[in-house]
Order: sequence, then C-alpha cells, then structure tokens
Amino acid sequence: MFGIPERHFARYFEILSILVRHGFGYLLIPGNLNTMQEKNLGIVGVHLRKAFEELGAAFIKIGQIASTRSDLLPQPIIHELEKLQDRVPPLSFGIVCRVVEDSLESSMESVFKEFDPIPLAAASIGQVHRAVLHNGERVAVKVQRPFLRETVKIDLEIFQVIISRIEQRTQWGKRYPIRLIFEEFSETIKGELDFINEGKNAEKVSKSCKRKCDLVIPKIYWELTYPAVLTMEYISGIPLLKVTRETTHNTHRIADRLSKALLHQIFLDGSYHGDPHPGNILILPDDKIALIDFGISGHLSRSMRNEILSLVSGLVRGNDAFVLKTLSQMGIVADTVDRKTFQADIVALRHKHMDVTHKRFEMGESIQDFFDIIFRHGIHIPSEFVLLGKTLLTLEKTLKDLDPAISLLEQVKPISQKYIWKKLLLGNIWMFFRRG
Repeated sequence: MFGIPERHFARYFEILSILVRHGFGYLLIPGNLNTMQEKNLGIVGVHLRKAFEELGAAFIKIGQIASTRSDLLPQPIIHELEKLQDRVPPLSFGIVCRVVEDSLESSMESVFKEFDPIPLAAASIGQVHRAVLHNGERVAVKVQRPFLRETVKIDLEIFQVIISRIEQRTQWGKRYPIRLIFEEFSETIKGELDFINEGKNAEKVSKSCKRKCDLVIPKIYWELTYPAVLTMEYISGIPLLKVTRETTHNTHRIADRLSKALLHQIFLDGSYHGDPHPGNILILPDDKIALIDFGISGHLSRSMRNEILSLVSGLVRGNDAFVLKTLSQMGIVADTVDRKTFQADIVALRHKHMDVTHKRFEMGESIQDFFDIIFRHGIHIPSEFVLLGKTLLTLEKTLKDLDPAISLLEQVKPISQKYIWKKLLLGNIWMFFRRG
C-alpha cells in the first residue's frame, strides 16, 4: 500500500492522521482532504512545525536541520521550523540503567561509584547524567533513548514515500529540491544517532585547540563510549546564559576569546563546533571557555577554507570582480544561472552591507541576504558552506548578548589578510623560480 512495507502500517497511519489534522492529507491520499493553501507559506510553515512536533524525534530532527537550509527553502517555512523544540519528558532511571548496562555490558555499580538519577538535560535524542567513576573522576554520561535508531529508520523510510507524494501532488514539491534535502538530512540524522561520531568530533576540535589555554573541550572516555552511550569529562562551569545576565564577569574578554577561538577552528583548523549557542558554552574561572555538545560539528577542507577567505577578502576590499570570480571557481554557479542578474545581486549585497558608514556591519544579516540570493537563482551550495553560515549567524547572536560592540568581520579581517599575503608571497616565489 503506497509503497509502505506491511510492518510499518501502524506508524504510517499514525503519521497520516497527524498530517490530515494539520491539512497535509492531500499529499498522501487521493481526493482533497482539508487541502492546505500552498500560496500562504507562513500558514504552511506553522502547521508543518506543529505536525513535526507531534510526530517525534525523527521529524523534529529533520525539521531542525531543514531550518538551516535557507538556500533551499522559502523563508516563511524556515522561520517556523527554527522554532522546533525538543519537548520530551525525561527517561525513567530504570530505562537509563538498562541502556547503559546493555551498551557497556557491565552493571552500573561495577562502572560508576555514583550516578545521578536526575538528568542535567533531556532532548529528543537522549539525556545527560552526572556520574563519578571508581577512581574519583567526574564524568557526564549521554544516554540515547531506547529503540530510537529503529524508530528513526522506520520514519525515514515512510518519509521517502511522503516525499514522492509531495513531488507528485504539489507545485512547491516540484519547485524545491526536497528529495535532495531529505537525502542530506537523513545522513546527518544517522550520524547524530551514533554517539561515537560526536566523541570523534569533540576530539578533533580538542586536538586542534591544545595550544589555546583559555579554551576547554571535554575529554572523551572511549572505553565507556558506544553508539548509544557517550561518556565524557564533566566540566563544572557557569552557563553562558547566566553570565550575560550578570556583571561580575568580563563579558568583553569572554566575547573576544569566544569569537577568536571559533574563527581559529573554522579558518585555520577546519574542524569546529557547529552550534555555539549559549546553552553549549560554559564559563570557567578566569573567564576560560568550555564548549560542550558536539552533536553538530563542521569540517572544511583546506580548499574550502581558502575559498571562504578569498570571498571575505574580496568583500572587504570592495572587489566585486574578485568576489564573482571566486564564486565561479567554487563551482556553485551553474551554466543555467543568469550571470548578469546574479552579478548585480551580489554587487547590491556588498553595497548594502559593506559600503555603509552609519551602521555596524551585521554578518548574520548579510549571510541571510546571500542565502536569499542563492535561493532566488536556484543555486545549490555544498552543505558544508551552509552549516558554516548558520554557525557564524549563531555565533554573532551569542556575541551580541555579551558585547554588542564586537564585530565578527573585524575579527576575520586579520586571518583573511594573512591568507592573501601568504598567497601573494607564494605566487611571487613561484614566478621567480619560473623566470629563473
């Protein structure tokens, strides 16, 4: 039936009933059941968000990831999906113990001296508990909800059928690359459901930040880490949200350290924390900074970092031709794109944000405007660049609460200038040897 395996019928009809209630029944069954008015994308977005919240972890995750793709989806939909929240009750301690013991193949008592039954935080994927090992070391243990991977696998299979129906039955399904979005997102979700990946992400960033004594990344206890259980160093700090409401900390110094640390990770190391919102940042004594939760992490190749730095350099110097040349070299501008119109839009973007003396440069706003241009011209950019844009946007919002005067652009400039000088120097040396 509809390409759904028989074993998934119960879940399919549950999904169907929720979608029908929110006006999306016409996507899946013949006829015109409470058809949503597609022209009002704001209303579509509201009902989509509410439906995803009812449908559970897989749909919430898909919606949250979709909210980062301003280059692929219209703003009214993005705006609503950004509001998706993990509103889930915490797991009972008995279930937590079962998941931990099944993963570690040991009893709780043999591994932990203490294990707090009350979670520090709970979300749709799992929850975090404070614990103490027998050697006295304090750890944080992230425990995945049982059967989550199986549930997500079923939901993703059903979602594929929904995608086909949307493509066949709606104008916006034909217009937007929703199958491409789904394929990208399903891989991301599968990666997040394996906590070993999160541990590797944290370790990558930690290795690249060892020389920065004012930044702390939790150590991973690999002997106690499995796909459904992640054990890491417990870091006792003050959540950044509390710091921004107090005056006892040097918020300018914290903002400066945080921005430089993230930009160093992005442009010099290539591995970075992809979700630097205040809930993932702790402040330690002497205003040191700890980053936690590496479920979302970005990775940029050297060539990608160089392309981004070239773009920043071109924008700062007002060199429109160089900006357009760099975008073309990145291979994201297809032959079908109207280059003259695209060029005019990029020039207008630079003039709007860079040639203004009476107002502060807003990187987040400029990134959003850039994604609007990309969306308008039907250009698909690599997901690595999209995550980078979203990370910088989140970072800028976090910094604003700490120090409204700080400018990410000013922080990036020295890195970009160093790259350009290095590029020119290497080019001159190469030309010297060629002539010789």
